[in-house]
Amino acid sequence: MKKILALTLIALMAVNLNAQEIKETTVTIGNLNVPAYTMTIEKDKKMVQDAMEQRLKDAKLKTKKTDGYEASLGKVFEEIASTPINFYTKVEGNSRSATVTVCAISTDLSANQQGINANVATFLKNYARYIEKLEAAKHLEEAQNVLKKAEKEQKNAVSDLEKMEKNVKKDQEKIADLQKDVAKWKKDIADAEKNIKELKDKIEKATDGKLPDAQKRVQEAEKAVNEARVVVEKYQQLAQ
Repeated sequence: MKKILALTLIALMAVNLNAQEIKETTVTIGNLNVPAYTMTIEKDKKMVQDAMEQRLKDAKLKTKKTDGYEASLGKVFEEIASTPINFYTKVEGNSRSATVTVCAISTDLSANQQGINANVATFLKNYARYIEKLEAAKHLEEAQNVLKKAEKEQKNAVSDLEKMEKNVKKDQEKIADLQKDVAKWKKDIADAEKNIKELKDKIEKATDGKLPDAQKRVQEAEKAVNEARVVVEKYQQLAQ
């Protein structure tokens, strides 16, 4: 979200390009003093240079380095003139600002150079708008990528939440089943404790405290039986 807001602010700031001042000047190319136009933009030089290269490519102008300029020599550039011209561009500056210089010289001596100069100024003014469009397209792509990533994260978050809710539901059902088991076990324990008490009461009632006497009688009887067996065995031996 923060990145989207930042991209929006950058896009809104780009409109200031249209307010940049275009200045008329004179530059020296070869041995000629040529009317030219300059404009300083508070943008990174490399970005402005890349934008100029793309602008000339869009116009299908092939250029080469000449006297420090990118030059298209002896070509027709309809936006500037309907006859062949030598068209020059240069971008200077640093990471904070760039100065663009543009000029054109007709190779046809009968051409209207003043009209060409006016078209050069218009080209430079339109170039500021061109940078706006490139930046807007770049920011749009970045914003779309951020949106795409955010939508993917949202989808994953929803999926994770659904899985979590499903697992929680299963665990809650298990808890409910265990609670039922606990309730049943408590009842079983209570029943068992009741049965134990009843059996103890039954034992107590049956013996009425006479169990030790009964056990003594059994012991005495067993003793008498053993003594009688000894006597019987003795007389059996004598009878033989």
